[in-house]
Amino acid sequence: MTRARLRIAAAISLLVVGAAVFGVAAWPGRGGTEASQADEDPCAGTLEERERQLAEPVTTGSPTIAVLGDSYTQGTGLSGPEQAWPTALGEQLGARVVVDGVGTTGFTTAGWCIHSPLTYGARLASDPPDAEVVVVQGGVNDSLLGDPDQVAAAAGDVLGDLQDVPVVVVVGPPAVPGADPGELGTIDAALRQATSDAGRVYVPLAGAGIELLDDELHPTEAGQQRIAELVAAAIETA
Repeated sequence: MTRARLRIAAAISLLVVGAAVFGVAAWPGRGGTEASQADEDPCAGTLEERERQLAEPVTTGSPTIAVLGDSYTQGTGLSGPEQAWPTALGEQLGARVVVDGVGTTGFTTAGWCIHSPLTYGARLASDPPDAEVVVVQGGVNDSLLGDPDQVAAAAGDVLGDLQDVPVVVVVGPPAVPGADPGELGTIDAALRQATSDAGRVYVPLAGAGIELLDDELHPTEAGQQRIAELVAAAIETA
């Protein structure tokens, strides 16, 4: 399959996820500037689910770890959040983990809910995490739906908003066949540099052996466990 066809397949996979989550298929366009309109708000359920996530930690313990991310934090393609890496992270560290995960979103895209404040920066502004550790994970959707060239600035703003948090870890994108490798490289480099400039810890997933499902987009259970192991090690050495 050619790279272009793989990218189309990845976008279609996102379309299916969006339709399943929101109850409607809405194509936001690159950079989140266009969308088809539904008679009812297709994102109401997503916003409600986000509020539920914020109120219900996936694990209990200490310290408190807040996770800001995309569908990887939700276990998309698996049975649910209990198989996602934040749950595995909490279990490994004996920590209380609170997840703010919204599929198709990123540093520069609100995903399918383009009229809602769901970019990472917007979510931090509306609900600042009360945690000793914050993990920000993403980047794939910035290639597929956002603007890779704006990731550096957006990540810098996010890290600036987290300057008072004792430990901050940023987790980059893995190699995803449906995304342009050059764009993923740009995003990875931007996140690495922004994290370094802020004096924080960066966890690259490219080349880290993250196993993907047949959709070639989301991690398998083993892939989720691998992400959790890498993040746990970064937190313990931060």
